[in-house]
Amino acid sequence: MKRSLQIASILALSILILGLVEAQFHLIRHLFGRGPLGQRELALEFLGQYLASHQAGKKAIVLSNPFSGQPGQPQEVYQFEKAGLRGLRQGLGASVTIEEVVFPELRPGLLKNPRAAAISPATTTPLSYLVADDALDNLAKKHAGAEIIVSLIGLPLNIKQTETWKPGNNRRFALLLPDLRIIGDQATIRQAVQSGKIAAMILNKPGAPPEDQPVGKDPKMEFERRFLLITAENVDQCMRAYPRLF
Repeated sequence: MKRSLQIASILALSILILGLVEAQFHLIRHLFGRGPLGQRELALEFLGQYLASHQAGKKAIVLSNPFSGQPGQPQEVYQFEKAGLRGLRQGLGASVTIEEVVFPELRPGLLKNPRAAAISPATTTPLSYLVADDALDNLAKKHAGAEIIVSLIGLPLNIKQTETWKPGNNRRFALLLPDLRIIGDQATIRQAVQSGKIAAMILNKPGAPPEDQPVGKDPKMEFERRFLLITAENVDQCMRAYPRLF
């Protein structure tokens, strides 16, 4: 009986230590591959790396899902935000400082009842349709020293009417899977990227493996299989290769 208790104690301690190590270093995740959460983390890590190498020394704010700051949401809401922020921070390192993770104000009543919004079924960023018209400009004014706006939730539907988007404004955007229809046609999108208003954005790569296929051990190879990092350097090439994306 005593030996059984010792074995059980050792096993419990081993499980506890393994859990702590996994929480800190994510060894199990890397050993067995990563699903949709890992893909989100991977995409934002590479976005962060690009910003770290091209926008070093600058400050950023991160537009995050307002529902992830509310209790009672599905666990996936919290998990996806944590995975995205974890990947972004890993990529940015110490080169770009995140001044604050912010939750844009939504239109009246939509925080409690998001289904009341008319949302395009084709959008990749449903929150674009929920954000209040003045939310982006208010956040930009509040964080005047942050030149980079990293959005995990896309661009507001009225982006072209905001002060923050105007050419004279020095804010630059880094975007995860944006709904490019909000920006305009191909020429308008190209101009936004070439001018630096969009410093970088991640798009899904046509022909990528299905989302439920775990990510392999080679991060660079897996990123290139699944995503496109669009920048001023390659926007023309990507538009020629994947015109339907734009």
